[in-house]
Amino acid sequence: MNRAGYFSRFHRGIGRDRARRGVTAVEMALIAPAFFLLMMGITEMCLIEGAQQILENAAFNTSRLAKTGYVATGETQTQTVQQVLFNELQSYGTLINTAKVTVTTDAYNSFSSIGEAGQGTTGLGTASQIVVYVVSYPWPLFTPIMSNLIGTSGHLTLTTRIVVRNEPYG
Repeated sequence: MNRAGYFSRFHRGIGRDRARRGVTAVEMALIAPAFFLLMMGITEMCLIEGAQQILENAAFNTSRLAKTGYVATGETQTQTVQQVLFNELQSYGTLINTAKVTVTTDAYNSFSSIGEAGQGTTGLGTASQIVVYVVSYPWPLFTPIMSNLIGTSGHLTLTTRIVVRNEPYG
């Protein structure tokens, strides 16, 4: 190959490189919003799953204590149960505001009467009764798009139910 042919191919390559300058920036500008949206969505879903797991674990541990009839000194059983629940939920740091957690408990005489009208009584029940614990938390969604997809009014209500039979204490 002669010298003129080499330079001619060399200059053609430079011309192509000049035409491609800025393509990377344009590609990044097109892909970045979708990429960052995906990353924010994944992060949000991971936080939600973590909060749901903490909620379920806290409800489980609280119901295990409550079914024994344990009452802390100077408190009612309801106060003891709520304090244990809130202590468990605080393990997720400031992401769960315990003031917004709602706990409902209904006691039944048998498993078959759960959910039937007029069968349950509100409270932690007595010895050998069946108690249904429902713990809910309005999780605040951090990204507006996730709020439109899975939430209502910027929140997603996380809920867990635990059903236990109280021990024959007393």
